[in-house]
Amino acid sequence: MSRFPVRHRLTALAGILTLCAAGLVSGLASAAAATAAPSAARVAQLYVSDYTDNTVLKVATDGSGQSTVPTTGLTRPTGLALDDDSNLYISDTGNNRVVTVPADGSGQATVPATGLSRPIGLALGKADEGDGGVEGDEGDDELFIADSFNNREVRLPLDGGPQTTVPATGLLHPDGLAFDARRDLYIADFVNDRVVVVPADGGPQRTVPTAGLSEPTGLAFDRAGNLYVADSGNDRVVKLPRGGGPQTTVPATGLNTPQGLAVDAYGDLFIADFGNDRVVEIPADGSGQTTVPIAGLSSPVGLAIPPSHPEATRLKASVATVERHTSPASLRVKGLSATLTTADGAPLPGERVTFTDSTGAHKLCAVITNTRGRARCDATLRTGSRARYDDLRQLGYRATYMGTAPYRPSSAAGHLRAARRS
Repeated sequence: MSRFPVRHRLTALAGILTLCAAGLVSGLASAAAATAAPSAARVAQLYVSDYTDNTVLKVATDGSGQSTVPTTGLTRPTGLALDDDSNLYISDTGNNRVVTVPADGSGQATVPATGLSRPIGLALGKADEGDGGVEGDEGDDELFIADSFNNREVRLPLDGGPQTTVPATGLLHPDGLAFDARRDLYIADFVNDRVVVVPADGGPQRTVPTAGLSEPTGLAFDRAGNLYVADSGNDRVVKLPRGGGPQTTVPATGLNTPQGLAVDAYGDLFIADFGNDRVVEIPADGSGQTTVPIAGLSSPVGLAIPPSHPEATRLKASVATVERHTSPASLRVKGLSATLTTADGAPLPGERVTFTDSTGAHKLCAVITNTRGRARCDATLRTGSRARYDDLRQLGYRATYMGTAPYRPSSAAGHLRAARRS
């Protein structure tokens, strides 16, 4: 298959944006990749926008079922998003609108967004952002739209409130969108070869540190907080670890202009392999890439997986101690401890718990829970600051569990008292 010119390949914009305007998709040839059944026994329901056929498909990832979502009049559908009630939102890119298809089948409607031009990426967020909660806890009530040809992000309250523009600067054909656990908005800034973050707390926009991105499109977070980026110009997907660390390339082979991404509750990654007319799955267990069995698919762009409702968890933090040393200057925090259980009290062993200061901004230590669900560690801070010591004494610490399928995240505050000196 021939590739699109480097700076004019569209929604991929490299295929899509230009394709939206020039209708070039018909020249794509299907890849002859073999279709293999997923290696894992678990099955996800996956929504896929078929850009060329102007349809959205709902498929079982093990090939056990496929149907067409009942829509009318779509032209070049791209981005997809699902709310907690499984209502589906679709970027109807060629018609410069976003439509919604209710889960109850009551009929397609157009979202009341004004002035859109080639909308692509979609994400659902919160009205009361900035409280440190985890996305999905209170229901999705704001729609964010990558208004690509207007080089902006639109924010639309779903309760009928006024449309606003997200305070992002310097965007050029924004594409994929995603929220992290803090509700910060991540934007694939396609032409600028970067991913930018707009913090929920109103802080300044920043650029995610990446290496060698070319025309990024789809974005997705896994439950551990790692960010995946469809690096469409390089025919790959990269992974950026939560909290920093070196960028890696996802072990996917044969990709051609990857677009939308989705991660299921088990951490399996799905990639819309636009140029190869397929969706591939990269299992979290490392068992090897497979192709999702989808009949008649051509030029997939958007992906969405229904929100999971995993089991609730509970953290209980214990009292720890802190002592201050002046030579050498340091603070010693001892006995940081928390017990992780299910909501009904069953211990959860083998899960990672992170201990931070009360704000969550400064990591103290992290440890894996034992057979009783208990995590315990000590930490040394290379500061003898009296102010820092007093803050720890007064505000305590926080234990956080990020959640892994099938368990939800949780956190708890713990007290710190002055250590007794012998």
